[in-house]
Amino acid sequence: MKNLVLYAPPAAGKGTICELLKKDFNYNVLSIGQVLRNQRNPETEVGRAIIESQDKGVLTPDDIVLKALKEELAKFEGKAIIIEGYPRNIEQAKMLDTIFDNYIVVNLSVERELAKKRTLGRVNCPKCNKIYNVYFQELSPKNGEICDVCGSKLNIRSDDNEESFNVRYDVYEQNAPAILDYYNNKGILYVVDSKSSDYVYNQIEPLIKNA
Repeated sequence: MKNLVLYAPPAAGKGTICELLKKDFNYNVLSIGQVLRNQRNPETEVGRAIIESQDKGVLTPDDIVLKALKEELAKFEGKAIIIEGYPRNIEQAKMLDTIFDNYIVVNLSVERELAKKRTLGRVNCPKCNKIYNVYFQELSPKNGEICDVCGSKLNIRSDDNEESFNVRYDVYEQNAPAILDYYNNKGILYVVDSKSSDYVYNQIEPLIKNA
């Protein structure tokens, strides 16, 4: 079974798809944000560099991210892996080839306005973690600001605002053409319309089995 790189703009549904593939195919999911958190350690060179950059509020340098990812990959040698949230630029894409192989790339495609609605309308339950979206009737909570499942008051993530969304989507649009061309030229790129989690899953499943 192929390893997988899941590349997508914000609000494309990466997290949902990762959970489904983890459950059905026993993938190990490496989210780059979690990778960096796992490697924060004042006793290692990589860990100190991560702490320094994150505490300053700046992006962790590409070479440090790569070293952190390599450390995490070593924990899952011989197992099927999904990398999510990486690469973020063409340099990282080329670096990844030095530590990761036997993979395909799935790009979840979603129009900017739809992604914005998914982001700005998202509310979640802090107790049971159920996620809703007030802009889509089928996903809206039935009781306004109260969770349908456990009755807790729903929250909005602090980064689910228009300014943050625009920054993240702009960064994606700036880097995506070069990254997608790179993987397309390697013959390992598959583009899937992120219209719904069921649709995406049904498109990815045969890719995993037949690639």
